Amino acid sequence: MQIIQFTQDLANPIHQYKSVDTFYRKITKTEMPTTIGFIYIEPGGVVGMHEAPRSTALYRY
Repeated sequence: MQIIQFTQDLANPIHQYKSVDTFYRKITKTEMPTTIGFIYIEPGGVVGMHEAPRSTALYRY
């Protein structure tokens, strides 16, 4: 078992696609073309418009 921290300070800022105040933390990558990670969006932040390279799920909490 591995304990993974989901804190924003461990995430990398996203600068592509005119994103603003967004950060990405990769959790794992599988053998199939699948990546699991978290995107942190600050209040007023924006994930820039782009075509996703694969199917994407978005969960807000």
